[in-house]
Amino acid sequence: MSRTHAAARGALFLAAAGFVISCSNDDATVVTTPVVNPIFQSYVSIGNSITAGFQSDGINDSTQKQSYAVLLAKQMGTRFAYPSLAMPGCRPPINNFLTQTRVTLSGQPASTALTCALRNPASVTATINNVAVPGIQSIDPTQVVEKNGSGLTQLFLGGKSMVAKALEAHPTFATVWVGNNDVLGPAILGQPAGATSQATFAANYSGMISQLLAGAPNLKGVLIGVVQAAGAPVLFTAQALQIPAFRAGLNQATGKTIIIDPTTCTPTTKTLIGFPLISQIASGAHPPLIACEKTPTPPIGDVFILDAAEQVQVANIVNGYNTYIKAKADSIGFAYYDPNTTLTRLAGLDPVLATHVPNIGSATAPFGQFVTLDGIHPSAAAHIQIANDLIAVINAKYGTNLATVPTS
Repeated sequence: MSRTHAAARGALFLAAAGFVISCSNDDATVVTTPVVNPIFQSYVSIGNSITAGFQSDGINDSTQKQSYAVLLAKQMGTRFAYPSLAMPGCRPPINNFLTQTRVTLSGQPASTALTCALRNPASVTATINNVAVPGIQSIDPTQVVEKNGSGLTQLFLGGKSMVAKALEAHPTFATVWVGNNDVLGPAILGQPAGATSQATFAANYSGMISQLLAGAPNLKGVLIGVVQAAGAPVLFTAQALQIPAFRAGLNQATGKTIIIDPTTCTPTTKTLIGFPLISQIASGAHPPLIACEKTPTPPIGDVFILDAAEQVQVANIVNGYNTYIKAKADSIGFAYYDPNTTLTRLAGLDPVLATHVPNIGSATAPFGQFVTLDGIHPSAAAHIQIANDLIAVINAKYGTNLATVPTS
């Protein structure tokens, strides 16, 4: 648990679309039957970690297959190659919340956050359809920039920008999910002023869309809004600190007796607390003291603490981003999908999402059924929900008849 959120600091057109497509020369490819509609002849997905298939603070071929983009491509009946990562991954996902172990191949040394098995060498193609890269912000899709030292930008894009790589597939349809990381990190840090400004976000986003449409002027697609960062269960409530079992779990995770400031952390305090604070306490970088409001001696009560006023600030930032994205979608004739509608519905089905009180005694589902072990990234079940909500938006906008993804 002490390392859970280190990551918080995601075709060439084939004329033979009427036949099953061989993937012997491709990165892992969705093998399809005839395309459902001509607008889906070549689908590309631009995005960050969620689109790429990042789960539980890691990514490998198994999690990549569960991305909503892969699910959507299957329903479209279109070729869809993604940059398949060899097992156990780069970096391998966490597979036990309590021990923080990661996916490890039998007979191999235990994986760490630095393990990278690179691409599947026998299945590499020059043209991919999922060009999403974990960690990107709004400025990055038009740049050739390595993110967070992970090496994934080079592994996935081969020295090209995300937009340039997408255009190699001669796309007829695209989904674009960019912007989450412009605000998520600062929100978890408790420093929302560090989010990308509205003007800069709009300029970055406009530049990305302009480049994309310049290379594919007849493109159709969906622009996807930004998730309300304060809704991620990586931020737990101050009320959780009133629960003895929760406090005991924090003590066990850090190996220390954490003092909860009774003045600022009360049953009515509206503060959200970022899980990385627990990592900081465990490492000795932060005293074993949690205050739920700013104190005269920062960083106590400041770093990784998102107070009520800051939560409003974060919400306003995201609302501003989404207002711009929707207007951009309208202006270019694209559909718009607000992922917060999906997350609100899922919160009604999962008490962890609704209450922000994780079950930190669970090794496999501390953040509930829809969020993986890093408290941020959607689970396979959530990706199905996202795909189906996108399908509803696409069908309504374009008069198509995509079938929904089975939920079981």
